Amino acid sequence: MTGGCACCTWIEKVIRCEENQVGVAMTPDIYHEKQIKELCALHSLNNLFQDGGAFAKSELDSICYALSPDNWFNPHKSLLGTGNYDINVIMAALVTKGCGVIWFDKRKVSSRTCAITTTA
Repeated sequence: MTGGCACCTWIEKVIRCEENQVGVAMTPDIYHEKQIKELCALHSLNNLFQDGGAFAKSELDSICYALSPDNWFNPHKSLLGTGNYDINVIMAALVTKGCGVIWFDKRKVSSRTCAITTTA
């Protein structure tokens, strides 16, 4: 790969990196956790915030119970307790950090949606 843009340089660094372990900074600028078991939501959130301590499994489990406190079977995570959190947990976790989600439906693209994405 060759290219002069910053994005191409970043991609080259990620591809060449051999230290692709859980919680290891792949480059000095990028934090990345590889997925373990069904904890993709946890690793995605930590990767998004570039901080291995941004969220813990126990925090996501607490969010699950807060979303469905009276259910014996919690519909927001795996029955086995191994993760597999649904989007409601991810959205609630983002809110705890002062962030949110904007839903995007490619079938319903409007000029307003395009304006939001181009100004961000």
